[in-house]
Amino acid sequence: MDPTISSYRQPESAQTPADDEIDLAQLWAILLHGKWLVAGCVAVALVVAVGYLFVTQPVYRADALLQIQADEPPSALKGLMEMMPGGSNLSSEAATQMQILSSRAVLGNVVTEHHLQIRQKPKYFPLFGEALAARGNSEDIAPITQAVDADAGGWLSRHAWGPASIKVTALAMPDDWLGKTLTLRALGAGHYILYGPEGEHILQGRVGETISGQLPGAAGSLQIFVQELETTSPPTDFTLRKQRWLPVVRSLQQNLHVTEKGGSRDSTGIVTISLEGEDRQSITNIVNAVANTFLRQNVKAQSQQAEQSLEFLDEQLPQLQDDLEQAETRLTQYREEYQAVGLDAESKALLDRMVSLEEKRSELILKRDELREKYTARHPQVKALEGQLGSIQRKHDELQQEINELPSSQKQLFGLKRDLEVNTTLYTSLLNRAQELRVVKAGTTGNVRIVDHAVLPVKAVAPQKKLVLALAFVLGGIIGCGIIFLRAALRRTINDPHDIERLLGLPVYATIPFVDWLGKLERRARRNRQPQPLLARDHPQEVATEALRSLRTSLYFARMEAGSNVLLITGPSPEIGKSFVSINLGYLLAEADKKVLLVGADMRLGKLHKVFNQDREPGLSQVLTGQYRPEEVIRQVDNSSMYFMTSGTVPPNPSELLMRPELKQVLAQLKQDYDYVVIDAPPVLAVTDANIIASTMDNIVTFMVVRSGVHPRPELEEAFKRMTQADNRIAGVVFNGLRKEHAEYSGAYGYYQYEYKSQ
Repeated sequence: MDPTISSYRQPESAQTPADDEIDLAQLWAILLHGKWLVAGCVAVALVVAVGYLFVTQPVYRADALLQIQADEPPSALKGLMEMMPGGSNLSSEAATQMQILSSRAVLGNVVTEHHLQIRQKPKYFPLFGEALAARGNSEDIAPITQAVDADAGGWLSRHAWGPASIKVTALAMPDDWLGKTLTLRALGAGHYILYGPEGEHILQGRVGETISGQLPGAAGSLQIFVQELETTSPPTDFTLRKQRWLPVVRSLQQNLHVTEKGGSRDSTGIVTISLEGEDRQSITNIVNAVANTFLRQNVKAQSQQAEQSLEFLDEQLPQLQDDLEQAETRLTQYREEYQAVGLDAESKALLDRMVSLEEKRSELILKRDELREKYTARHPQVKALEGQLGSIQRKHDELQQEINELPSSQKQLFGLKRDLEVNTTLYTSLLNRAQELRVVKAGTTGNVRIVDHAVLPVKAVAPQKKLVLALAFVLGGIIGCGIIFLRAALRRTINDPHDIERLLGLPVYATIPFVDWLGKLERRARRNRQPQPLLARDHPQEVATEALRSLRTSLYFARMEAGSNVLLITGPSPEIGKSFVSINLGYLLAEADKKVLLVGADMRLGKLHKVFNQDREPGLSQVLTGQYRPEEVIRQVDNSSMYFMTSGTVPPNPSELLMRPELKQVLAQLKQDYDYVVIDAPPVLAVTDANIIASTMDNIVTFMVVRSGVHPRPELEEAFKRMTQADNRIAGVVFNGLRKEHAEYSGAYGYYQYEYKSQ
């Protein structure tokens, strides 16, 4: 089959594998076309970010630094805990203290002492009121000497539009009123009125006075003490709400960050307490309050432990003193009775070793007895002491065997000296420890030290303006690019002339760029009842005219192959530019010294008469019915070699009229009389007229006009399929209305280069 005049074949996508390669140039062209959309998305994102930064209050962080030292064991003996596994581990000590620091015992006192149960703040206008008020100058708050009326101004004016502050240090109410929001209206000069949740009047009072009032509809009263109340323009409303103690403590536990510098392997004992919030002064006070409360409780706990250990030592010291005195008495009696001089060098060495073991064993026994008063026998520390006692007992038994080999006199003297030295050392050690515990009990220091108190933060930690703006810029760009690619992916219409050749297997004879100003001129001509502009005649240098000239050139080859000078111009659907192509192509052919006849075969919606500002009748329909001969209805265009035949009167049955043999006779006659006969036919999918006309003669050259961005792919496939089902051959496609953005999508820049150069 001839490649120029080819019949419809299956799309290439059904015959060959799809091309999975990514065309970076096309992607860049798509982005380049949508650059203003991306810029718009970025601009919107930046505006939103700036708005967010404006209405969002800055968040500050206050922190304090503590040092937690390894706690000396509050027992009768120093250094004993170092003998036990993890007994003197700084990391475990810090971890323990950090848990205590976050406990309800510490934070609960802070909540109570600093009145954190009372939520109090000015009432701002929603969304941006607080931001506007925060940018006011606190120096604008001036003393107000006279109270204003509570109903002065309106609802809007009672919001805080400038600096305002309140400090309520006491708010007592029944439990069923906890969590309810009250409104305190500042009237100026220290006066205020308190309203209930429903706006009911409760009481009125002055700053610095404790005021009580009966609650409406409740069996109880409310008591309030306002310590401070300042505003720029009374009346100004403030909101008050007293929350339950436990939820406030839990909220503080969640927001308070307690961390240790270093790590589990490299414990430093340096602990940081930090709290974030919008009120710089408030978070600074809370952090310092937590540190001070923890320090006081640590000192108190150390004192209590020292007191417990001292009580235990006071119970043991009298018995140890009696044992020491008895040991001295026994040694003195033995020396007097046997005139004993002393131990030899070997016995002295054994004595020192035995005394050391006995001292350790006595220390462990005392510590075990002390721990048993606190823990059970299965506690890890108690079990560890039992294990150490067993180890010392084994060493003691081995040393005792060596002592048993001494002479009888030496052995007896050895035992007496051992008892005396062991009791003396143990008694002295416990006596010294008791004195130390008395000092600890009466002292004011613990194993916690405040290194740095919290100070008023200067720089906000959030929001980070540069980061927010950078994220907005990136996010806006991503959203813009996403919209562009999504729009391109969802665009189901054919925008690339190469898709026609690749998917439908038909050559594209011409690609005509879209002329945006032409439609305005046509509408203006219709309103003024003037002849419509003809692009090829009125604007010969337009790039679309050049594209039509290329169609005229290609038409010579199509005519040579087909052996016919009858051209059929049709398309899949209406309003795609069939008449535009037919009229301008006819004019260009006539300009090349060809005698051309333009036939309006669309007897339903023919437009040729409107273009040339002529009457519709008589025309083709009257010729086919025998009312006129062809030469009687043909009209000349501007004394040129171009002629046209209108569609004529709208018949009741256009398709049946075209099926009459008169059409073939008329076309045969016109073919002989003119160099070219251009037939402007109806769309293929709407009616069957185009198929009927194409079937009239065997060698009619048929062109399908396709408009860029209008036809979905299935629509094109169906249109070409209908034309070819009746053995009608399609010479090629005229791709009409290629817009600049579609050209950029497809990379068809060449269609616009001439226009750019000519300007």
